[in-house]
Amino acid sequence: MFNNLTDKLNSALKVLKGQGKITEINVAETLKEVRRALLEADVNFKTAKEFTINVKNKAIGQNVLTTVNPGQLMIKIVKDELTQLMGGNAEGINLSDSFTVILMSGLQGSGKTTFSGKLSNYLKNKKNKILIFMISMNFTNYYKAVFNIMLEIFVKALVK
Repeated sequence: MFNNLTDKLNSALKVLKGQGKITEINVAETLKEVRRALLEADVNFKTAKEFTINVKNKAIGQNVLTTVNPGQLMIKIVKDELTQLMGGNAEGINLSDSFTVILMSGLQGSGKTTFSGKLSNYLKNKKNKILIFMISMNFTNYYKAVFNIMLEIFVKALVK
């Protein structure tokens, strides 16, 4: 899911390549594609609209330094705004209880298994005990088998 969003954002920001200045016209073209990419990634319509308005307000009329092209400046503005949208500063996981449950849910192919493995590795390195448990709402045997293989690979890597 994030790879698809990244590809679409990169494609949208190519509009600004070779421009000497960020103008309202090229920002509007770029942000139209950015909004579309966010909506296709299941971002709430109001959130996507607010995001693009904030980026537009920050971007219009920005003078581009000689070492930075408008596309690079727009990427920085979009990155900063995405960081703000996701909560700003990074926060750690509060594991103060003796038992913590972390639920992963999402669409097929959105990275739950990969993230679970990475999170497990992170928590293992912090000297936490880990239990990974799977429940699949997809009743086709193929996807369960792939999921189990991925999970087994992650767990074996953790044990090393």
